[in-house]
Amino acid sequence: MCLEQGLVVQLENANLAGQKNEKIGAKALNASAILLFGVIYNRTVFLATTVVLARLLSPEDFGLVALGTSLLTILLAITELSLGSALIHQKEITDDDFHTAFTLGAIRGVLLAAVMVVSGYIMAEAYGDERLIGVCAGLAVRPLLTGLGSPKYIIYSKELSFGTVAFQEGLNFTIQFIVSVAWAYLTDSYWAIVAGAVAASVVGTAMTFMASPYVPKISFRSLSKLLHFSIWLTLNQAVSAVGNRFDNFLAGGWLGIATFGAYNVGNNTAGLITQSAILPLQRVLFPSFAKISDDKQRVQSAFQRSQSSLFAIGMAVGAGQALVAEPFVYLALGPHWPVAVLVIQVIAPILGWQIVFGPANALASALGETKMLFNRTLLLLMFRVPIVFIGLYFYGLPGLLISRAISGGVVVSIVNIYVVKKLTGLTLWDQLSVTWRSWVSGLAMTAVVLGLGANSAPISSHLDAAYALAWMISVGGIVYCGVHVLLWVVGGRSEIGIEAEIAKVLTKIYQRYRKIPQRLPL
Repeated sequence: MCLEQGLVVQLENANLAGQKNEKIGAKALNASAILLFGVIYNRTVFLATTVVLARLLSPEDFGLVALGTSLLTILLAITELSLGSALIHQKEITDDDFHTAFTLGAIRGVLLAAVMVVSGYIMAEAYGDERLIGVCAGLAVRPLLTGLGSPKYIIYSKELSFGTVAFQEGLNFTIQFIVSVAWAYLTDSYWAIVAGAVAASVVGTAMTFMASPYVPKISFRSLSKLLHFSIWLTLNQAVSAVGNRFDNFLAGGWLGIATFGAYNVGNNTAGLITQSAILPLQRVLFPSFAKISDDKQRVQSAFQRSQSSLFAIGMAVGAGQALVAEPFVYLALGPHWPVAVLVIQVIAPILGWQIVFGPANALASALGETKMLFNRTLLLLMFRVPIVFIGLYFYGLPGLLISRAISGGVVVSIVNIYVVKKLTGLTLWDQLSVTWRSWVSGLAMTAVVLGLGANSAPISSHLDAAYALAWMISVGGIVYCGVHVLLWVVGGRSEIGIEAEIAKVLTKIYQRYRKIPQRLPL
């Protein structure tokens, strides 16, 4: 009798676990959809801002502001305390936690603003351009305002309630677009880029208090608790930012500010769509993994599903962006940005392939293995710096791009495969086996588009660019999706893959539609 009762209890527990898993998964899926819509809107507005400003300003203007932005990005990363992640990681958040997070954020903002102002004079001397003094001083307002935001705003992310977050971020990008374009139209000045960024920060900070009212209070009571979790994330982000941005300062000096400006525009465009696809899911994965971190089997299954789905998107976006780079840049930016075309063709596929390791960051944070992330990033930095330096020094822009392909493609893949194995126990084959359909589909798409494009006439007008862009996207999309689905069906309709996830969503929609009572004809 005891055995039967034990079996009943196990079945009930399994059923409850399954219901809980399904509930978390459904909430994560809804959150991902909301964020995906928001990020698509944000990236569309950002792209529109870049397109319009590229018509009104020069590559030199972009390069000038990009130097200041690169410095700010590194400073933000070096001092990033990951307070939001630390709060999400806490099972219960106290008032002391909020007060401490606000205090640390405010102090950091003031210090960063001061460092930016001083650094402007140093950069002006280094690059021989006094305009950098004003640029850095203007950008210094951003960390100052961001550090004064409401710490309670993070609750939306912790509870996977991203509707307000998506609205706030969308408003930020909209304000940035309006201010930047208006300023550029009226003044034809690089200050338009700075003004738009500052305006977005003002609105963003105000929105955090409107959505999550909070009375600021200075406190350090939860200092050790928050820093204990976030210290390795801080070091990881600091090293990562240095590794990803140090080449900007070298390129700005060795290639010239104008060429660097075109390189920066191409680099940002290459990551624009890729990041639109992955950012919503990565932001959802951390709190989702945190809820199931005690169950290794569920973690492995969830990780493989997210890995497979993300790579399916990353391959399509990365390879597709490289294929349409020439007509897209001609149509969006004009015929005077050939450097941007080359950058997109090389960098976009690399960024797309890196998506497969995106869930590793979220999983490591959920498991508390933040030190492992730091060690990984430090190792990547040790490889990337000499590779990029040698490529840029001896071969200029082509060498820089090739070195980034080597360090960002080969080295990053090898290191991350090892990290994923340590975190989940998934072998090399376990990780690659969930991506093979995307590899085959991507190769098929590339072969078809390049084959058809070989006989096409050179692009010499906006009409030619629009036509080429339309047929490349249409044909490439049909081939990629068609091959993907065909391989999924022939392979036995695996439960791990983006096809299975889409099928589940469509099935739920169909079932809901069938439940709606149909009106009988009169």
